[in-house]
Amino acid sequence: MSDLHWAPSPVLLDAVLTLTIYSMQAPSLYDYLFHSSGRNHVRVEKFDKGSYIYQPGDELAQIFLIEKGAVKIGSYSNDGERVIYDVLQPGETFGDLDYLDDHGIEFFEFARAMTSVTLMAIDRDYFKHIVVHDPVASEWFNVAVVRRWWKAETRLLHMTRGDIEARLSVLRKEYDKTITDNAGYRHNLFSLLSHQELADLTGTTRQTISKKLKNNLEPAL
Repeated sequence: MSDLHWAPSPVLLDAVLTLTIYSMQAPSLYDYLFHSSGRNHVRVEKFDKGSYIYQPGDELAQIFLIEKGAVKIGSYSNDGERVIYDVLQPGETFGDLDYLDDHGIEFFEFARAMTSVTLMAIDRDYFKHIVVHDPVASEWFNVAVVRRWWKAETRLLHMTRGDIEARLSVLRKEYDKTITDNAGYRHNLFSLLSHQELADLTGTTRQTISKKLKNNLEPAL
């Protein structure tokens, strides 16, 4: 028998992962908690466009779940420069689960509304309890974690192996979606990203992004 083993190409793996992850439908935790005994541990909060939900150093006792709008997550470099590293959409969560503090890792990020947003603020201790003991919440959390992991792994793969075109293509695929804000206005998520934010998310510079997007818009001669 042959000792040769077939291995799928990275392109095929990427395609399979895309189909697999997006076919996984998590239950709506937002609806579930409002119609269960957990409603006493949650509340709805609304923020205007540009508002900070929190900044580094804020004391957080909640985990946030996005119902409407979009939120950008980031931090600050040693010289005080603001950098974003994720953009979150309805159905995604963010906040400090307080799992890393005992290991000397400081939670040092900000969350800022890209549009007006509606969030469910969930008591952190309650959230940590239900994702272990409530089957519905646990299923939702497992799918959400796998989705976030897949998104980060895919972006990192293209940042280390792909050119700028490939990195932008991944972002466009991820964020070329319509979201609705609190007033009912619809936005294309990719179009909300500034050139600097695109640069942050692709590991390059604003000048490189501006040049690349300008070239893509110019008609071929």
